[in-house]
Amino acid sequence: MTSDKARRLFEALDLDQDGTLTRAEVITALRTRGPSLAASGVLPFHGLGDADASSALFDAADQNGDAVLTPEEFAAVVDRRFGWN
Repeated sequence: MTSDKARRLFEALDLDQDGTLTRAEVITALRTRGPSLAASGVLPFHGLGDADASSALFDAADQNGDAVLTPEEFAAVVDRRFGWN
């Protein structure tokens, strides 16, 4: 079950709106949109990080190793990491 917070964050990071996240998309979106997402409460401030941290988040979420994240894969990690479930 995906939390509303995880769903909103996923949608904010899905730059091309294709329903999946790539590593480049996560890194770019967190770099460009992260501060405003944190300011608006969509992303915890401790969720902001550099490209390495964003890449590590992607790796932790990519359970099947296909180099794209589904909303379910993403939510499983961020809900636990940010205490949203």
